[in-house]
Amino acid sequence: MKIISKTLSVAVLGVTLGLTSISAAGAVPMSGIVLPNAHDVEQVQWRHHHGGDGWYRGHRGYRDYRPGYRRHGDYWYPLAAFGAGALIGGALAAPTRPSYGSRHEEWCASRYRTYDPGTDTYVPRAGVRARCVSPY
Repeated sequence: MKIISKTLSVAVLGVTLGLTSISAAGAVPMSGIVLPNAHDVEQVQWRHHHGGDGWYRGHRGYRDYRPGYRRHGDYWYPLAAFGAGALIGGALAAPTRPSYGSRHEEWCASRYRTYDPGTDTYVPRAGVRARCVSPY
């Protein structure tokens, strides 16, 4: 039943759209082609354009630096880039410092089984963490 109703509605919609477009196309008035009159043409012999000496793409000035102009001190760019790269590369490639246990940590670890070097505490028999106090 659904297939029949879908097919019927699609067919009705298609016919409706087809007929309305045909009637709308017939309502458009046809305009004739208007040819320009030969007497409306204005003859121009010369027109100033921005080109030639002193003009570059429509602007006054020079295309490059003016004659006699010298750029000084542009040699530091590659050196600065190399220096920045060396600093960043050296910082990234540097190994982390190995952490050797201090004498204090070694003494506390040998004395208390529950010693935690991160917090420098241990758990005594009472169950509350206490700070390790060593002779070092």
